Amino acid sequence: MQGEKIVIRGGTLVYAHGVREADIWIEGGVIRRVGKDRLVRRTNAAAVEYDASGMYVLPGFVTFAKTSFHPGLSREDYLNAMREMVRAGCTTLVDLIAPENWMDNAHVAYRQTIHYNSLIDYLWHVRLEANNLTPKEVLRWCRQGYKALHVAVRKKGEIFSRDWETIAGILSSYRAILHLQIESASGMQKEEQDEIRHCWLQTTRYWKARTVVPGMFRDTDGFHSDGFGHLYWLTSEETEEGLRLLQRRRNLSCPIAANLHDVRLTEGRRWAQREELLSLCVRLASQNAAKAVGLYPRKGSLAPGADADLVFLKKENWLTKIAPSTILKFNELFHPVSVMSNGKWIYHNLGFSPVIGMGRWLRNAHPLSFVI
Repeated sequence: MQGEKIVIRGGTLVYAHGVREADIWIEGGVIRRVGKDRLVRRTNAAAVEYDASGMYVLPGFVTFAKTSFHPGLSREDYLNAMREMVRAGCTTLVDLIAPENWMDNAHVAYRQTIHYNSLIDYLWHVRLEANNLTPKEVLRWCRQGYKALHVAVRKKGEIFSRDWETIAGILSSYRAILHLQIESASGMQKEEQDEIRHCWLQTTRYWKARTVVPGMFRDTDGFHSDGFGHLYWLTSEETEEGLRLLQRRRNLSCPIAANLHDVRLTEGRRWAQREELLSLCVRLASQNAAKAVGLYPRKGSLAPGADADLVFLKKENWLTKIAPSTILKFNELFHPVSVMSNGKWIYHNLGFSPVIGMGRWLRNAHPLSFVI
């Protein structure tokens, strides 16, 4: 029900910079209040209560689809893929649509029908070949409300041949952002990929075009003089380095983010306390990821006014029964017992809700609204 009231009691809330004991009041799928309830219980008699004692309560994670979904995928295969993401704690999905030259708006809309069965909220980004990064194409997609364009680049010459003056003006007007995708052609060396990345950063910085680039920032990127125009999306090999960097820059800007399924942890050499490590993961793959795609504080937050996307993890399941080993994937350590999306249980007590199609297309995302 739209006006259903829920109270989550006794949980330990995990924020990007720490944890605290608090209760959460939810109404209409939105967090209304966070705090320790010291009132007489009968004042909340109309609310459904859930006991989260012995659990961490985290904001839902934001993730990019590993592979783009397509309309021909069977409903059962689609739901299985979605449930895998939900089971890992993901409550917001970013998917890519790659329109071909012959497609009109109706064909593009058909490609998006696959998510009508979505369990969670989703956001669409558009993927373009570098040669199609023209003022006309950028204007077309920005006018339709797509605020993030992924640009597939295969050689640095494709970067220099763009009409950046016009493109940058359109991006600024619509508050849109570009994501660099380096397409590794056959035989392309790492040095060539680094050169493409460097040329992209130089060009977008000169024209003041906001962008997301793959990999950690480096000394040669001019990060400290750049302000907040560039964001860095980490690869799986860089996520632990990123978590350590977030630990060092606890109260400073650190424009990095990552997909939850890419996070790696070296359990054999613990460098942070259990709860601190959990907070760092929330900052990297929930809060920062939500900011990078323009959904914060609606997503990636446990503050009043945020969507009630909550992940429940038993404390005894978090880094307490793991034998020392080499590198572990985060999702091998992180096993939520329940997941809530917009105030509704979609995964509860290790079982999925039969309700599907409740996910919403989030159209009003502004990637430039917040600083990471």
